[in-house]
Amino acid sequence: MNENSVITKTRRRKLCMAASDPEKPLAVITHVAFGNGGVNGSGEPLVPLETQTALNSELARYEVESVTYPAETTARYAVTIPKDALVGEEINEAALVDSDGDVVAIKTMYPKKKDEDVSFTFEFDDEF
Repeated sequence: MNENSVITKTRRRKLCMAASDPEKPLAVITHVAFGNGGVNGSGEPLVPLETQTALNSELARYEVESVTYPAETTARYAVTIPKDALVGEEINEAALVDSDGDVVAIKTMYPKKKDEDVSFTFEFDDEF
Protein backbone atom coordinates (compact mmCIF):
# COMPACT_ATOMS: atom_id res chain seq x y z
CA MET A 1 0.00 0.00 0.00
CA ASN A 2 1.09 3.57 -0.58
CA GLU A 3 0.31 6.73 1.34
CA ASN A 4 -2.97 7.13 -0.59
CA SER A 5 -4.25 3.72 0.54
CA VAL A 6 -5.13 2.43 3.97
CA ILE A 7 -6.58 -0.70 5.54
CA THR A 8 -9.04 0.57 8.11
CA LYS A 9 -8.85 -0.21 11.80
CA THR A 10 -12.25 -1.91 11.41
CA ARG A 11 -10.71 -4.40 8.94
CA ARG A 12 -7.66 -5.02 11.12
CA ARG A 13 -9.92 -5.70 14.12
CA LYS A 14 -11.98 -8.14 12.03
CA LEU A 15 -8.83 -9.90 10.80
CA CYS A 16 -7.65 -10.28 14.39
CA MET A 17 -10.98 -11.76 15.49
CA ALA A 18 -11.19 -14.12 12.50
CA ALA A 19 -7.67 -15.41 13.16
CA SER A 20 -8.34 -16.03 16.84
CA ASP A 21 -12.04 -16.89 17.21
CA PRO A 22 -13.83 -19.48 15.02
CA GLU A 23 -17.14 -17.86 15.99
CA LYS A 24 -16.13 -14.64 14.21
CA PRO A 25 -15.49 -15.42 10.52
CA LEU A 26 -14.21 -12.65 8.29
CA ALA A 27 -16.86 -10.83 6.26
CA VAL A 28 -16.13 -10.96 2.52
CA ILE A 29 -15.71 -7.94 0.27
CA THR A 30 -18.94 -7.40 -1.68
CA HIS A 31 -18.89 -3.80 -2.95
CA VAL A 32 -16.67 -0.91 -3.95
CA ALA A 33 -17.85 2.58 -2.99
CA PHE A 34 -16.86 5.67 -4.97
CA GLY A 35 -16.76 9.29 -3.91
CA ASN A 36 -15.63 12.79 -4.76
CA GLY A 37 -14.13 13.93 -1.44
CA GLY A 38 -10.65 12.44 -1.75
CA VAL A 39 -8.65 15.52 -2.79
CA ASN A 40 -7.71 18.83 -1.21
CA GLY A 41 -8.45 22.28 -2.67
CA SER A 42 -5.41 22.00 -4.95
CA GLY A 43 -6.62 18.68 -6.38
CA GLU A 44 -3.98 16.60 -4.58
CA PRO A 45 -5.14 13.27 -3.08
CA LEU A 46 -5.72 13.34 0.67
CA VAL A 47 -4.08 10.72 2.88
CA PRO A 48 -6.88 8.43 4.13
CA LEU A 49 -6.93 7.56 7.81
CA GLU A 50 -7.16 4.07 9.31
CA THR A 51 -9.88 5.38 11.64
CA GLN A 52 -12.20 6.35 8.77
CA THR A 53 -15.46 4.43 8.64
CA ALA A 54 -16.72 6.02 5.41
CA LEU A 55 -15.54 7.90 2.38
CA ASN A 56 -15.41 11.67 2.74
CA SER A 57 -18.21 12.07 0.18
CA GLU A 58 -19.67 8.82 -1.13
CA LEU A 59 -21.51 9.01 -4.45
CA ALA A 60 -22.41 5.35 -5.05
CA ARG A 61 -21.40 1.77 -4.44
CA TYR A 62 -21.32 -1.11 -6.86
CA GLU A 63 -21.28 -4.85 -6.38
CA VAL A 64 -17.98 -6.64 -7.01
CA GLU A 65 -18.17 -8.33 -10.42
CA SER A 66 -15.08 -10.49 -10.18
CA VAL A 67 -12.14 -11.36 -7.96
CA THR A 68 -8.76 -12.49 -9.25
CA TYR A 69 -5.53 -13.31 -7.44
CA PRO A 70 -2.54 -11.76 -9.24
CA ALA A 71 -0.25 -12.74 -6.34
CA GLU A 72 -0.54 -15.24 -3.49
CA THR A 73 -1.41 -12.50 -1.02
CA THR A 74 -3.45 -10.15 -3.22
CA ALA A 75 -7.17 -10.21 -4.03
CA ARG A 76 -8.11 -7.94 -6.94
CA TYR A 77 -11.74 -6.79 -6.99
CA ALA A 78 -13.24 -5.44 -10.23
CA VAL A 79 -16.35 -3.29 -10.59
CA THR A 80 -17.82 -1.29 -13.43
CA ILE A 81 -19.59 2.04 -13.14
CA PRO A 82 -22.27 1.88 -15.88
CA LYS A 83 -22.42 4.36 -18.78
CA ASP A 84 -25.47 6.18 -17.41
CA ALA A 85 -24.21 6.49 -13.81
CA LEU A 86 -22.25 9.32 -12.13
CA VAL A 87 -22.10 11.36 -15.36
CA GLY A 88 -20.07 14.53 -14.83
CA GLU A 89 -18.77 13.46 -11.42
CA GLU A 90 -15.07 13.60 -10.57
CA ILE A 91 -14.27 10.33 -8.80
CA ASN A 92 -11.25 10.61 -6.52
CA GLU A 93 -11.83 8.17 -3.66
CA ALA A 94 -12.82 4.51 -3.48
CA ALA A 95 -13.39 2.00 -0.69
CA LEU A 96 -13.77 -1.73 -0.29
CA VAL A 97 -16.97 -2.56 1.59
CA ASP A 98 -17.57 -5.92 3.26
CA SER A 99 -20.76 -7.96 3.63
CA ASP A 100 -21.39 -6.29 7.02
CA GLY A 101 -21.49 -2.92 5.22
CA ASP A 102 -18.20 -1.79 6.78
CA VAL A 103 -15.57 0.21 4.88
CA VAL A 104 -12.40 -1.88 5.19
CA ALA A 105 -9.93 -0.17 2.85
CA ILE A 106 -9.77 3.28 1.29
CA LYS A 107 -7.84 4.67 -1.67
CA THR A 108 -7.64 8.29 -2.78
CA MET A 109 -6.51 9.31 -6.28
CA TYR A 110 -6.38 12.15 -8.75
CA PRO A 111 -9.86 12.96 -10.11
CA LYS A 112 -11.27 10.89 -12.95
CA LYS A 113 -14.18 12.70 -14.59
CA LYS A 114 -16.99 10.40 -15.69
CA ASP A 115 -18.17 11.18 -19.21
CA GLU A 116 -21.59 10.39 -20.62
CA ASP A 117 -21.86 7.08 -22.51
CA VAL A 118 -18.59 5.80 -21.03
CA SER A 119 -18.39 3.00 -18.50
CA PHE A 120 -15.51 2.93 -16.00
CA THR A 121 -14.02 -0.36 -14.85
CA PHE A 122 -11.99 -0.11 -11.65
CA GLU A 123 -9.73 -2.69 -10.04
CA PHE A 124 -8.92 -2.43 -6.33
CA ASP A 125 -6.18 -4.62 -4.83
CA ASP A 126 -6.50 -5.93 -1.28
CA GLU A 127 -2.98 -6.89 -0.22
CA PHE A 128 -2.22 -9.11 2.75
